[in-house]
Amino acid sequence: MTALPQLQADGYCVIEQVMDQTDMDWLRSLCGQALCNVSAEHRERNRSQGSLVLIADYPEFGRLLGHPELSKIFDELEFHDPKFSSGYIISKPPQSPALFWHQDWWGWNEPSSFTDQMAQVFVMIYLQDTQPQNGCLRVIPGSHRKLHELHYVNAHTESLSRVENPNDRLFESLPDQVAVPINSGDVIVGDARLIHGAFPNEQSEDRTLITLWFHPNYNSLTPALQSRISEIFLRTGVDTDPDAPEKKTPLDWPDENRVGCDFYFPKKLVGIDPNPWCRIPERQ
Repeated sequence: MTALPQLQADGYCVIEQVMDQTDMDWLRSLCGQALCNVSAEHRERNRSQGSLVLIADYPEFGRLLGHPELSKIFDELEFHDPKFSSGYIISKPPQSPALFWHQDWWGWNEPSSFTDQMAQVFVMIYLQDTQPQNGCLRVIPGSHRKLHELHYVNAHTESLSRVENPNDRLFESLPDQVAVPINSGDVIVGDARLIHGAFPNEQSEDRTLITLWFHPNYNSLTPALQSRISEIFLRTGVDTDPDAPEKKTPLDWPDENRVGCDFYFPKKLVGIDPNPWCRIPERQ
């Protein structure tokens, strides 16, 4: 199955050998520098994820956003007007627990959430070969279009991130899960509505990935959704982006870092209230 049909049917797809060795060496170096700045408190607060480092704080990531191979992927997947909202370095240390099961869509009050329309996708770039033993992605295929019991669970909580109860069912394996092993340089694209998580990292080295959030057909979204996307891009009121003394956004990047990627930046909508946060769908 090619990428677009798989994305439509299963809610995710793998595109192989997107980044070359030069790209990967550069990304490993940049992420390594950023992760050196992560505090012990941040690690403890995000024990399940490992880290949630905003790439907006590192202008060098403009080179990744503007990478021509990403543009080729978007063309292949028929993303006609993609806009970027946020991105994270997510690094699971050795011997760290599973990432809890969750989905990431926040606009379930919109009727389009229950259609084939993909309002938001993740683009995951793993910096090393990744299997179940070191924390690869696991998914419930098709859950982007068929509601699962886990859609009705509030997974975006401090308790789950801290793994205060390691026996919580959201850390357990599920009978319908599928592991998504991947090679360094491959890219995974997935619908934000997809139920997904990650295996524990049982090995002796960090497992690091970059997650970029895009909105494939931005112009087809309601003004309220577009306004919320702009707020996320501007780091305003985002629950996974704790308050900091100074919040940098890609608009603050030097010109040389913005050139080649600023066409992905959403514009701020004046006078349009952002869509309220709605992370859990109503039962159908």
